[in-house]
Amino acid sequence: MLASINRNFLGVGLACMWLAIAPATAVAQTTIDRGSAREAQAMVDRAIALYDAEGLLAFRTISQEPEPDFRDRDLYVFVFDQAGFMAAHALFPQFVGVNSVNSRDIEGKMYVREMIERASETGVWVDYVFLDPMLGEPAPKSAWVVWHEGFLFACGIYAGEIGI
Repeated sequence: MLASINRNFLGVGLACMWLAIAPATAVAQTTIDRGSAREAQAMVDRAIALYDAEGLLAFRTISQEPEPDFRDRDLYVFVFDQAGFMAAHALFPQFVGVNSVNSRDIEGKMYVREMIERASETGVWVDYVFLDPMLGEPAPKSAWVVWHEGFLFACGIYAGEIGI
């Protein structure tokens, strides 16, 4: 009888420990799977370096190659020209050639126009809402955008990393 009680107590104790640890593990896993602001900035730097080395051919590489240099977890590079036409997109290559200057997020923000207006050669963060590839639903996003030789190079992170 005592052995049965001890087994039940042990089972309940293990279940309680699992319930206490599981949410923390899930949060840690989510954090590990997300790209960081620093990684997004580095990804933009790599895209610019490729453009400097290959010119316009770099956009084909960014859009068509499953390159971890330009697409990793929820991070992906995208490039616009000065008029808002998509020159490259590592996650959604079907957007290449589309003019997105008047695109609005689900809150009505003209985020591409804001990127074009605010971007600089040293880079700036632009906040908006966009489809999170890990959740499959819209989520707050902040994109690091840099002007370089007439193109806007960008990579965004999803909520949390820099206070969005």
